[in-house]
Amino acid sequence: MKSVPFQSIQTLAKTALFLLVQCLFLSSCEVQPPEPGTDPPTESYAVTGTVVDTKGAPMAGVKVRADNSALYGSTEVTTDQQGRYKLPKLEIGSWKVYAWKEVNYKGKTYHLRLGMPAAADYDAVSPGKDGVVKNFRWQLSGQIPDRPRSERSGSGYFGGTLLFRNLGPDASTMAAGTVVTITLTPVAGATLFDGSAPTIIKKSFTIEAGEYNYWVHDIAQCEYRITAEAKLNGAGRQIQLSKSVSSGHAAAIEGFYFKPHLGSSGDYENGLLTTNDDPFFIY
Repeated sequence: MKSVPFQSIQTLAKTALFLLVQCLFLSSCEVQPPEPGTDPPTESYAVTGTVVDTKGAPMAGVKVRADNSALYGSTEVTTDQQGRYKLPKLEIGSWKVYAWKEVNYKGKTYHLRLGMPAAADYDAVSPGKDGVVKNFRWQLSGQIPDRPRSERSGSGYFGGTLLFRNLGPDASTMAAGTVVTITLTPVAGATLFDGSAPTIIKKSFTIEAGEYNYWVHDIAQCEYRITAEAKLNGAGRQIQLSKSVSSGHAAAIEGFYFKPHLGSSGDYENGLLTTNDDPFFIY
């Protein structure tokens, strides 16, 4: 077998080392961020982000939409298996970004608006060359920062709203100054929208002269047994409730839960139907 000259081996080794160094140098250059003045990154003018559930796990199939009210335009995508999304280029004007989770509950379909980490995240954005990140998290209760809150409606909360009317048979009413405490007790085996265990909720209000309507806000969706107590001048009693002003009063409303908002395919509120049109009468 013919031997290879030592000098040839040295030359080959130097050549191989040179090529290896060049490859490493080029590889390191490829992962460095672009210098100013170079082509913009691939996410320019785009909105990207992730969507997680109440426990922080990624949610697939969530609808994410960007609206531009000035242009009367919108664009919509859904999240992938890792809860990630990317809206296409939004180069003109300001855009509001929303997300909705579709949930089936009690045989009904709900489209629930999702929350964001901070109040400022709800503001409209113009993505620009650097793009914008908008992340979402599922919330069962709490305030919706970009919606007006009203004590006389269900607006502005991720949880549902109940209306109680101080009006009984024969137009009887509770006296001004009466403190009413509403108790919502989850029925056996009930869960919240996300499958977690619910807790007992208590909400109170005080009867005012000439005021018949009282709203209880931000109730996390669950199937509840609703009861109420009244206290006036230190004396307490159980309140009678009914869905009719004239009849059917009892110590409890059994098996209540919020129905989906009519036509809810992604509105800007919580997706739950308030009881404004179907109040509970109490006396």
